[in-house]
Amino acid sequence: MVQIDVRELLGMLREATRAPDALLEYIQVEDLGGSIDPVAGARPESVARWQMYRRRLPMLLNTYSRRYRERRYRRQIAAGYAGLRIVSEGDSWFQYPFLLRDVIDHLSERYAVLSLGKAGDTLSNIIAEQSKDIFPALAEHRPHCFLISGGGNDMVGNGRLAQLVPAYRPGMSAAAYAHTPAFDDFISELVGSYGQLFEDIHARHPGLHILLHGYDAPIPRETKDPWLGEPLRAQGILDPELQRSIMIAIMDRYNAELAQFAAGNPYVHHVNCRGCLVPRHWYDAMHPTDVGYARVADLFDGRLRELADAQGLPLDLPG
Repeated sequence: MVQIDVRELLGMLREATRAPDALLEYIQVEDLGGSIDPVAGARPESVARWQMYRRRLPMLLNTYSRRYRERRYRRQIAAGYAGLRIVSEGDSWFQYPFLLRDVIDHLSERYAVLSLGKAGDTLSNIIAEQSKDIFPALAEHRPHCFLISGGGNDMVGNGRLAQLVPAYRPGMSAAAYAHTPAFDDFISELVGSYGQLFEDIHARHPGLHILLHGYDAPIPRETKDPWLGEPLRAQGILDPELQRSIMIAIMDRYNAELAQFAAGNPYVHHVNCRGCLVPRHWYDAMHPTDVGYARVADLFDGRLRELADAQGLPLDLPG
């Protein structure tokens, strides 16, 4: 195999004209390790001198994926696509570069989706950058729907779960671990952030339909799990079954709060993903496999079809 220089690879990533599959000869993306950002690198047998750009590659992978998706979206529109136009924003459930086919990858086979997502993004960061990303995209593309995935990294990033869940107490129910003052504050902060964002969106684009979700319950792992397993064990919660039950209780509450919030706004819709994934559908403690992401995408697709039917929106789905 003939090696290319790392600068040639960087050029490919900046141009973002090649499909992701065409770059797998040069790119290797590992699991997310101890970070909520992808651990990425070049294949040493294919790319010379790549180590000098090790720190830049994760950022460039996200940038590449965003640019590639934008170009695909614009090609669809230019070719006369007349179906639902969607803008999406979110975390690695909506943007997991290269290694996994995420929710937006699957939905993009059916709809024109302009993706603003970034692996590792937090809802707080999405809110902070809304004027730079979300508002210009909505103004330019005038989508029928806006999809958002956020909050998971806010909950578990930097081991925060250990601050939200109390220390182990014998006989304490799983549900009690999801109803603490700290978790109350987190939920209030999260729903408040969504509420302010959606209020700002609707002030600019009245009647725009917004779809959000609250994930399915992830499964803590005994090793290589800085998001769930390690924080729970740090709180003395060692039983895997109790850990699993606590995460189910947490995600039940998380989804219930989002569903209640959405019920108060006719243009906000909660997509209930709970129970759609079984253990084999999880790639790691936080991210579904390709098949798992496809199942989540099907739930979004079903809700989009319902909205299109109820609101008289165009579908124009491929045969």
